[in-house]
Amino acid sequence: MAKRAALSALALLLCAACAFAELTVERNEGELFLPDESNWVYHFTYAYPRIVGDDYTAALINDTYQMALDEMTRLVLPMFANAPEMRFDGKNEVKHDFTVACNNGKLLSIVQLRSQTMGEETVYSLEPLTFDVGGMYAGETLTLRGVILIQAGVDPEQLEDVRPEDYPEIAHIIQGSSSSVAEALMPILYRAFLGHPDLAETETPSYEDFEIEFSPTHDFAASQSGNYIAFYYPPMLPSKAGQGNTVILLSPADIEAILAAGEEAE
Repeated sequence: MAKRAALSALALLLCAACAFAELTVERNEGELFLPDESNWVYHFTYAYPRIVGDDYTAALINDTYQMALDEMTRLVLPMFANAPEMRFDGKNEVKHDFTVACNNGKLLSIVQLRSQTMGEETVYSLEPLTFDVGGMYAGETLTLRGVILIQAGVDPEQLEDVRPEDYPEIAHIIQGSSSSVAEALMPILYRAFLGHPDLAETETPSYEDFEIEFSPTHDFAASQSGNYIAFYYPPMLPSKAGQGNTVILLSPADIEAILAAGEEAE
C-alpha cells in the first residue's frame, strides 16, 4: 500500500512538471516566388513557429500558424501577383519572421515580425499572440485580462472561477474586462510612447492616430520572466530599428494601480 501511494505521488509530481514544461519551438522556414522563380513578381521568405510534439496543445498552436502561412501562400500573394495594380515595379519582397517573447510552461507568446517592400516603400508590422499552454484553454490564444491574471499568479485552470476576494491585490483587474483594462492603459501607454527618443526624428502622432495603429488588447505579449506584460508599439518610428524594440513593460501590480487610480478619479 505504501509503495502504491508513493508511486501515485510520483505520478502526480511528474504530471505537474509536464503541465508547466517549456515547449520546444522550431522554425518552419521557406521561400516562395510568384508567379515563378524565373519571372517573379513577389518573393516571400518566411519563418513560422512549429511546436514539437503530437499533443493537442501543440496541434492547436501549429494549426494557427499553418493556417496563417496557407493564407499567405495560397490566397494573398497569388492574388497580389495576378493583380496589375499590386505589382508595382515587379520586384516585391515580403518577409515574415518571429521571436519567442515568453515560453515558461504556462504561456507561450510569439511575436511575428513582418516587412513588405512594394515598389520603393517598405512597411513594417507586428503580430503578437499569447497562447495558454498549461491551463483550461491550452492551445488557444488568451485575452489581455487572462494573460495578466496568469502573470499575477492565478492558476491557469481557474481563470473562469477567479474571485476578487481571493486575490485582493488584483481585484480591479479581476472585476474588469480586457476592454476596460485597455481603456485605462491607453493614455499611459501613449504618453510613454511620446517619450521614445526616435520620435524626435519624425512627426509626433496624435492620440487619435495612435489609437488607430495600436491596441492594448491586441499588441501585447507575456514577458519571459513571468512578471510583466509587454506592450509592443506599432512600427511608427522612422526606421526598422523601431520594429519590435519599442516595448513598455507593466506588471500586474502596475496595471492594478492604474485601474485603482482611474476609479478614484471618477
